[in-house]
Amino acid sequence: MRAAVDHLFREGRLLEWGVCATGVLVETLLDRGADADVAEAEAAIARLAAAPADDGLAIRDSWLLRLRALLARAGGDAATYAQFRDRYRDMAKKLGFEGHIAWAEAMP
Repeated sequence: MRAAVDHLFREGRLLEWGVCATGVLVETLLDRGADADVAEAEAAIARLAAAPADDGLAIRDSWLLRLRALLARAGGDAATYAQFRDRYRDMAKKLGFEGHIAWAEAMP
């Protein structure tokens, strides 16, 4: 997964398939949960957030809210987790992203 995300980034395609690929990588790293994995997940989120996007990119922004919520939960920050989770739910509903709505509703 790392190699695929790195390749997409190098090729300037991070905002195409790289958004989803980064999401899968981050969730996998956080599920494993070692300190180095959490740090790598945080770096992957930062790289996705820094990728240029003309006038924003709703799907990227939605993923970023989800990933930041998961990162906060992995770090034991319940308040930040709840804030990002709620913003993620609101955005998913506002945009009508059915898959993200289901994922957001499944987040405790």
